[in-house]
Amino acid sequence: MDKGSFKRVVLFGGLLFCVIIGNVVFMLAWADTVRTQDEEMLGQLILMKPQDEKGYVSVMRGKQAADREAAIRMGRIADEKYGYVGDYAVTSPAVAAFFPVQAFLTVLLALLLGVLILFQKKRQDQTDLEIFAIRDSLDQALEENKNLKDRMEREEAKTKALVTDVSHQLKTPLASLKMCYEIADTSSFTREEQQTFLAQGLCEVNKLENLIRSLVQVSRLEANMIQIRREKASLKKILHNAVDSVYMKAYDRGISISVNEFEDREVSLDSHWTQEALVNILDNGVKYSEQGTSIEIRVRPMLSHYLLEIEDEGIGVEREEANRIFQRFYRGQARQVQETEGSGVGLYLTRKILEAQGGTICVKKGRKGSLFMLTIPLKA
Repeated sequence: MDKGSFKRVVLFGGLLFCVIIGNVVFMLAWADTVRTQDEEMLGQLILMKPQDEKGYVSVMRGKQAADREAAIRMGRIADEKYGYVGDYAVTSPAVAAFFPVQAFLTVLLALLLGVLILFQKKRQDQTDLEIFAIRDSLDQALEENKNLKDRMEREEAKTKALVTDVSHQLKTPLASLKMCYEIADTSSFTREEQQTFLAQGLCEVNKLENLIRSLVQVSRLEANMIQIRREKASLKKILHNAVDSVYMKAYDRGISISVNEFEDREVSLDSHWTQEALVNILDNGVKYSEQGTSIEIRVRPMLSHYLLEIEDEGIGVEREEANRIFQRFYRGQARQVQETEGSGVGLYLTRKILEAQGGTICVKKGRKGSLFMLTIPLKA
């Protein structure tokens, strides 16, 4: 039995004891009053006829052998004859003396019962609330456990996919690098041929270096180790710096990059990482465009954001691949994409960087190639 239940038992027991003691006291007092009334009646009769004292006493003590039913009948006739019945019912000394006591006990008992009922109801309500709170806590804990389990399963699936993707990305350049150095170490090739294979091996090393650098950036970004620090900046300056970063690569391929004039308003961005995102898109356009083509950048200031359109004249993006190219390590199925150096993380990084700053990116087929559409918010 807990402490609360013990207290309730003691309280009920105490109240019951008080009621029993009150009734005992009431009955004793009632008996004393009736006895006093009988003695007074006996005294009155003796004063009226002293010579019949012994007979009166015998009658009052119930020792008279007379017919009891006849005595009661005669008494009722006398009551009706002299009008005593009504007076006795109203003004009996015993009733008059103990009516307040009985009324007080009745009211007290009613109050005690009311208090007990209210206390029990309050206790029951409190118990129901506690049970509801416990059930709610259990449901919440079960929901949190379910969410945690789902999150762990998703993380496990992502980890498996990452390991698979990284293994696939590393497998090809490592195999090519191994082959190049094995061939270069073979004496059956001329020195010029060996140098060619060594140069090819160096190219594969550079690919590995770029891939590892991209993987490090992805892991740091997903682990929140790369902090996006937004500050007031000029979008025109960020865009020009991004164009300058790919200018020589585009120049070597005879690809021109143009930016339309626009009203430069203040934006809240991380200049470094926003420039990195734009460079990835421009570099993608340069890689997959033919020589002598162009890349056009159009900027339109809107009410709450900038709309950037970057359109090239390259191989374009198929409709079914429009969303997949922003996934980690995904590369298109086109032959030119497969034959061109790349790791499949540039556009993924671009999406993550823009989304971290409240922006968006999508792609569709342009007039001649790919049309990337970006939104950049004006303020945080």
